[in-house]
Amino acid sequence: MTAFRIAGFSGLVPRLAKQLLAPNQAQVATNCNLISGDLRPRNGPLHVFSPVIGNDIKSLFHMERDGNEKWLAWDKDVDVARSPIAANISERFYYTGDGEPRTSDYETATAGIGPYPSGCYVLGVTPPVTKPTVTPSGGVEADVTRSYVYTFVTQWGEESAPSPASIATTGKADAAWMLSNLDIAPPNSGNISAAIKDTPSAGYVQVTLDSVFGLRAGETVTFAAVAGMTDLNGTFTLVSVDSATRKIVVSLSTMQAYTAAGTWTRVAPHNTLGMSKRIYRTLTTSSGTEYHYIVTIGAITTAYNDTVPDIGAALGEVLPSASWNMPPADMKGIVVLANGIAAGFTGNEVYFSEPFKPYAWPAAYRQTYDQDIVAIGIAGTTLVGMTKGCPFTITGVEPVTMGGGMEKLGVAWPCMAKRGVASFAFGVGYPAPQGMVIIGAGNDIVTKDLFTQKEWAELNPETFIAASADNRYYAGYTVDESSLMFVIDKGESASFVKVNQRITAIWADPQTGRLYVAADKKIYQWEGNAGTKLSYEWKSKKFITVPPINYGAAKVDADFDMSEAEIGAALSAYDAAIAGNQALVSADAMNDALADPCLGEYELGGDEMRPNPPLTINSLQFQLWADGALKFTNQVGNSRAFRLPGGYKADNVEIVLSGNVKVTGIVLAETMAGLKQA
Repeated sequence: MTAFRIAGFSGLVPRLAKQLLAPNQAQVATNCNLISGDLRPRNGPLHVFSPVIGNDIKSLFHMERDGNEKWLAWDKDVDVARSPIAANISERFYYTGDGEPRTSDYETATAGIGPYPSGCYVLGVTPPVTKPTVTPSGGVEADVTRSYVYTFVTQWGEESAPSPASIATTGKADAAWMLSNLDIAPPNSGNISAAIKDTPSAGYVQVTLDSVFGLRAGETVTFAAVAGMTDLNGTFTLVSVDSATRKIVVSLSTMQAYTAAGTWTRVAPHNTLGMSKRIYRTLTTSSGTEYHYIVTIGAITTAYNDTVPDIGAALGEVLPSASWNMPPADMKGIVVLANGIAAGFTGNEVYFSEPFKPYAWPAAYRQTYDQDIVAIGIAGTTLVGMTKGCPFTITGVEPVTMGGGMEKLGVAWPCMAKRGVASFAFGVGYPAPQGMVIIGAGNDIVTKDLFTQKEWAELNPETFIAASADNRYYAGYTVDESSLMFVIDKGESASFVKVNQRITAIWADPQTGRLYVAADKKIYQWEGNAGTKLSYEWKSKKFITVPPINYGAAKVDADFDMSEAEIGAALSAYDAAIAGNQALVSADAMNDALADPCLGEYELGGDEMRPNPPLTINSLQFQLWADGALKFTNQVGNSRAFRLPGGYKADNVEIVLSGNVKVTGIVLAETMAGLKQA
């Protein structure tokens, strides 16, 4: 008597032929939750926010203070890192990918009604560019020779690199040392006095500003109120900056001629509110000649009379910021390691900040690789670099020693998608042509038992957008203009599962562990809607029998009893969707008139209304396929055995389950009595 049981449900193994799969593995596993070994439906996504944004959301970030939640969203590939500073009450964070590297905090980023972030500052502090003029007068003590520098300090306590040193000046030790010609804080806006098209070559415009102090190539500015050359009114990335002539160059093809006026404004301003200056002077001690702190003055003060005696200067802090550069304007991929060191990259260079000072990026900490970098990720105090060729790791406690920790991995596993990178507790995962790679405690292609390289390529790994949650890899991908998701669990064999969900962004909140996705310009908590169960489909392997037989009985072990809480959640979700759509109708806010939405915002005939979730309390369909033909379909409502049709014999059968209830096992046998033998 032939019988078999399926239990411990698992996912897809595309590399194996369907008859070679293990009894619990699947040919199809869509919208399935298989973590426990049971076949369960996934919860539907929970809508949490609809940001004001013109294009699809590509990056998102969540902030909360005193129960007030705010969502930041971008239509660009933006990387965000929270501040590593202890007791980060202001919720400061740093981000790259939206122009020059930037920083903000809760108050600045969420001011106003949105869209968010509504405010930011450029990351790093521009140093003064003018050396101080020093004039000593009076005094009767012995002659000494001194040199002075000064720095800018923001309201957040971030200090710049020093100004150029003054000329070494000799005077009496007890003289009054007058410092003058000190820079004020760099401007965030100003005026335009000229603009010349096709300069320095065709397709560029050279613009003369009243000041270029604090501007760098790669930063963004907005021009407005320009007369004549109105094409210049807008936001541009600076191609070059000439401090001697106060001229900048932007990329713009125009036939117009500048006539008059115009203003410029930084998109990411300097943090000048409450800015101050620190003054340092040389002092020779047993440690050598060093710059010691003298005094803090206002940023608008341009002169200071130093009368501090050497004994007082000796108590001052030694200049800490001699090498504290701003990060490059084109740096991207910012992350913060467990030791408080921030990192980013451009081209084939990796940059590191001072520990717990993400605004200070010494040039000496840069590390150069022999291949262009696509992305970086972190696993503890190890940085993983993913390139167009071989990956590498950099490990160290201090940034000054991390150069000795660079290790090139001798395998050609190029990264195919920066947005497909995800960091786990055990390493960093990313899509390579050979499969999903994990670099960490052990370096491996973790999907090698699931996919051949050909089958992996059919997922279009260059389109992956991914995040990790519960040490699982969640990724969206696009095939033939259709978008889906899949889930891979490194810790479980054959745990590749597809999900019918189109997403444009995905992000895991490291503070809560919750996973969020973006779709149709809205943000959802992944599986956050307990009242909506996605309908799954699970198709078994092809079971071969020799000689051919007729399976005459089946039994599905399932839990058909929803709790009152689950039923209540389902009803609440359904009622909430109905009420939300009714509110749109009542407020005439459906955006369904011909000229209401922007072109491409909705599908043809679409509007702002959300689809009502199916009010399905319990549903389970059983199908039996034999020799590739559908032989039997049954809506299962309990766990009692049921008969299968006769009149045929087949040497192979497949089972398909579709529904939204938990299934713990399936039994097939030739007779009802035979079910007990499986």
